Amino acid sequence: MALPLYDRTLPPLDITLEGAPPPRRPLARRIGRRLRGLIRAHRDDLPLVLLLTTAAGVVHALGMYGSPARFDDEGTYTAYAWAVQHRHALGHYTYWYAHPPLGWLQIAAWNVLTGWLHHPPYAVGGTREFMLLCKLVSVPLLYGLAARVGLRRPGRVLAVALFAFSPLAVYFTRAALLDNIVTPWLLAAFFFAASPRRSLRAATASAVCLAVAVLSKETALLYLPAVLALLVQHSDRRTRRFSLGLFGAWFTLLCAAYPLFALLNNELLTGPGHVSLEWAVRWQLSGRQGSGSIFDPASTAHAVIRSWLDQDAWLPRLALLLVVPGLLIRRTRAVALAFAIQVVQLLRGGYLPYPYVIAMIPFAALTVAGVLDWLWDRGRLPLPARLRQRGAAVQHTPGRRSPGRLGWSAAVAAGCAWLLLSVGHAWSYPLHDLRAVDRDRGKAEALAWVESHVPHSAYLVVDDSFWVDLVQAGFPADHVVWYTKLDVDPAVRIPHRPQWAGIGYVLLDRQDELSVHLQSDGTPSKDTRDLFPTLGAALSHSTPVARYGTGLDAISVRRVDPGSGDPGTAPGLGRPGTP
Repeated sequence: MALPLYDRTLPPLDITLEGAPPPRRPLARRIGRRLRGLIRAHRDDLPLVLLLTTAAGVVHALGMYGSPARFDDEGTYTAYAWAVQHRHALGHYTYWYAHPPLGWLQIAAWNVLTGWLHHPPYAVGGTREFMLLCKLVSVPLLYGLAARVGLRRPGRVLAVALFAFSPLAVYFTRAALLDNIVTPWLLAAFFFAASPRRSLRAATASAVCLAVAVLSKETALLYLPAVLALLVQHSDRRTRRFSLGLFGAWFTLLCAAYPLFALLNNELLTGPGHVSLEWAVRWQLSGRQGSGSIFDPASTAHAVIRSWLDQDAWLPRLALLLVVPGLLIRRTRAVALAFAIQVVQLLRGGYLPYPYVIAMIPFAALTVAGVLDWLWDRGRLPLPARLRQRGAAVQHTPGRRSPGRLGWSAAVAAGCAWLLLSVGHAWSYPLHDLRAVDRDRGKAEALAWVESHVPHSAYLVVDDSFWVDLVQAGFPADHVVWYTKLDVDPAVRIPHRPQWAGIGYVLLDRQDELSVHLQSDGTPSKDTRDLFPTLGAALSHSTPVARYGTGLDAISVRRVDPGSGDPGTAPGLGRPGTP
């Protein structure tokens, strides 16, 4: 007879903890332990990195509101971030996929966290403070990358010094541009790709950082071959396929979020009545007017290169001179490839934006420092065994260098000393200029004039560097019109017939005047009247009422008078600031 189930004898349950894995420490304790380990491992480098970061921050911050003078692109990204923060939209006008939005989303997050957008002397200044943060993050990343690719401590310091103190770098890294947001993410991608752990997590982190860089500005995609080359160089042969596969999967999936966003908004492909990612990509690749050859003295591209060299003639030329040796040296191959890719892009004759050089600067610095470090290292190698076997005139003794090696080291040291003195002397004046000269003063005075003399009911046509300031000063957002949107965005309408007659004032700095082809007599060119008829008509019926600043930093306030047909220079405008 079978016993009921509850009468059967069951074996006792084994509930002992013997053999079970120990419980994991709390997250805070694990993070603290990891940080203490990192500090112990890098205790010799941390004071040096802190000193370099502080010095770079001081040089960057002194005068960053005054030089360079704010310009249109800075205002555009500041206005985009303002729209994200206050309108929960990707732009203050129709978002048309010119760039991925992650760059100004980071600016908006910074403004939300700090609330500093209203404290600087002007709105773009708040975004420039975020550029300072990007610079402070980039310095230790650049130092760490230099260490991971094999540069010794003097080479790392040299790389950071070139990046932090070059007048070219100081000038451009201050500007509120997407390229400066891309730089720390790009350096982080290279930093993780060169991880000595050769782990799958490092490959994943590199892919994520590069994807963030691409989603901040699409031009970061050009650096993908260099990141992959560094990842291959520093990955373990046994796990290389997994590292590359994981990198590719993460990078592709994250970057795919951008076209997916366009698809969900029915804006992926070109169609009637809406903007599209397809059209924006085609416009970026082939729709923009080319800048000409960099070798043509009359081309825009040549003028852009010339403007870079006017800021700093040393760093670009040294990097160009040493890029081929950098490609041949294993330790600098990937960073030299990153620089070489950008140089090749300069030769293709397409559109060359003024701030294109920003992302090139850290890799130019690494290339120069890496090659010089390699040259110095040649003098530290032991004598070849065959020379010692032949009984060279000078006997080699352990711990002592031969005269040949000492001569080589002395020659390299002398060359570096001469280079530092020459470069330091060449940098002294532009760095002083960037610190002491307020090039934005004219624009600040023009803005103050508008706020005190123009009624808030008037329609203003301005460049984007003033847009947020005027809106915050109380002008209605739909009354402050970005001049490039007048004849482009169908959502921009001035309630007057004709539209140009409803415009009260136009603010144009010297760069804007050149871009809209104002002629010497103050009238717009035929191209401007044909391509931008509303703006052209307003300028044709405008008279300057105030002008501030000098040279390329000058700005004029022009009042539109529908009854005027013969604009000219108003009396009394012979000196800046005359109303």
